[in-house]
Amino acid sequence: MGRAFPARQRMATLQTHLAVHENTPALEPFRRAWGSLRILTCFVLVGFALVGCGDREDWSPLDGPWDPDHPRAEAILAEPDLGDPIDEEMAEAGERWYRVRGCLACHPMEGGPATGPAMGGITERREYDWFKGMVMRPDSMVREDPVARELMEVYRYPMPNQGVDELRVRAMWEYLRWYDQERRR
Repeated sequence: MGRAFPARQRMATLQTHLAVHENTPALEPFRRAWGSLRILTCFVLVGFALVGCGDREDWSPLDGPWDPDHPRAEAILAEPDLGDPIDEEMAEAGERWYRVRGCLACHPMEGGPATGPAMGGITERREYDWFKGMVMRPDSMVREDPVARELMEVYRYPMPNQGVDELRVRAMWEYLRWYDQERRR
C-alpha cells in the first residue's frame, strides 16, 4: 500500500474523530456557535452588498468604473483653466493611478535616467489635449505629432498603449497640476 501524506492522515483522523463524537453533548455549544457565526456572516455580507449597491447621493465618479453618461461627465472631463483651483479628490486619485499603473517606472517626476521624459513641469510645457493624446493614443501621436516624434528619437522606446480611460487621464493631469504647483512654492 502506498505511503499516505501526513496532511491526509491528519484529515482522516479528524474525520474519524468527528464521526465518533458526532452526538457528543459536550460539542453542542460549539455547533450552536458555529451555526450562529455562519448566520452572522451571511447578514454582514448581505449588508455590505446593500451598502455597496445603494444609490448614494455623494457618489464620486472616482469611486469605481467610469460612467461616460455621468450627469457631470462633461464638466469633470473638461480641461481646467490655468487659474482653476486643484480638485484635491481628483488629484489624489490621479496620483494613485499614476503610481499603480506603473507610470513612474518610465516617467520619474524629476530628471534622471529614465525610459521616458520626466513629468515634473509637464503642465507648463504641454497642453492638456497633447498629454491626453499621448496617454490614450501614443502610437498615433508618434505618427502625427512632431513633438511626440522628437521625444521618440530622444528616448528610443515607444510608449505602449495602456488602455487608460479619459477619467484616469484627467485625474492624472490634475495630479500633475498639483505637483507642478507645489514645485513652484
